[in-house]
Formats: sequence, C-alpha cells, structure tokens
Amino acid sequence: MIVASRIRIAILIITVSVLSVLFPKLLAGEGRAVIRCVEDFSSFKAGTFPLGWKSRGGDGSDVYTVRSDHEGYLEAKATRSAVTIAKEFEYDLKEYPFLSWQWRVLELPKGGDERYKRTGDSAAGIYVIFQGYFRPDNIKYVWSASLPVGTTTQSPYNSRTKIVVLRNQSSPLGGWVSEKVNVYNDYKRLFGQEPRRVKAIAIMSDSDDTQSVAIAHYRRICISKD
Repeated sequence: MIVASRIRIAILIITVSVLSVLFPKLLAGEGRAVIRCVEDFSSFKAGTFPLGWKSRGGDGSDVYTVRSDHEGYLEAKATRSAVTIAKEFEYDLKEYPFLSWQWRVLELPKGGDERYKRTGDSAAGIYVIFQGYFRPDNIKYVWSASLPVGTTTQSPYNSRTKIVVLRNQSSPLGGWVSEKVNVYNDYKRLFGQEPRRVKAIAIMSDSDDTQSVAIAHYRRICISKD
C-alpha cells in the first residue's frame, strides 16, 4: 500500500510539472496570448459609464450605462441620438485577425437603413478603427433594422467606413447572440489592400436620423488568433 501510494504521488508530481510547462504554451504563442479581452464590462460598477471609453457626438453617459446580471454588460439606450464611444486598443490585425463579442437588441430604430443619411441608424454597431491621419479606415459590423444579413455597403457620412450587416429585423430580439468575424479578411475584401494597425474599438447604437429609439446590450469583446 505504501509503495502504491508513493507511485501515485510521484505520478501526480510529474503530471503537475508537465502541465506547468505546457499550459502557458497552450494559452500563449511565444509569450503572446491566444485571446485578448478588449472589454467585458465586469470590472465597472453597475450604473456607471465605463472608464477608458471616450465619447463622440454627445455625452456618452446619457446613452451608455454598465449593467450587471450575473455578468457585466453595457446597455445602450439611444433616444433620437447618435453618440459613439471608443476605447483605444492598438494591435496588429495580422497577429489577431478575429474579433468576437456578444450582443442583444431589445428595440430597433424604426425605418433604419444604413445606406442613406435620412435613415442611417443601427440598433447596434461595433467599429474597428484603423490608424490614419485625416479620415482613417473603419469597418462597422451592425445589427440592422432592415438590410439583409450579409449586406456590405459604406456609410453615407464617410466613404472610409464600410458597413457589414451581421443581424437584422428577422433576427430574434431579447436574447444574447455571439459573433466572431475575421476582420483581416474583411478589410482586404472591402478595401483591397493590407490593413494598417488597429487603433481602437468603438460602439454605437443610434436613432437620430429616424427620430426613434434603439436599445441594445454588449459584452465580452475580445480579439483572438483563431
């Protein structure tokens, strides 16, 4: 019994030693993480505006609020408004080509159609913003109120912003939906060239053009190697 016990202890020690060497390598590629979190909103107090995010087009705290339901998430409630919030997060798209997140939409902007200025509202949108001097390139992934899933177009406000429709009015509302996109491939397809480094990730739910309301939630925004 003593011998058997010593053998089990020896096997356990060897197993722990092997895992201590291999486990970090499984999670990292030569010192670089396989997955990096841009934001999960769990580190912020519920009812606050997330630190580290900057607003454009108005006061972000009027539209975006951290909430918690066993897990932190960001609530966007846009009432006839168009406020974008962004977090600086620089990285090489060749190294981390994938972007993933979860979102859910509770209310679509009535009559929203991203192709035109008079209707250019999205229930939910995630931007990837690239480095640039004057008008940087952007890819905006949207939950549209009307356009078919798979539609690609450009913003009527900025020709350097390409729009990709992932969900629309036919997608179920009120439940979390997981997304994962290959931003590197999308950039090459949409712009026809190699991308610059990513500068920031942004969020926008808007309803100013349609003078209506858009409500959406966001969480678990991450980049990954595969």
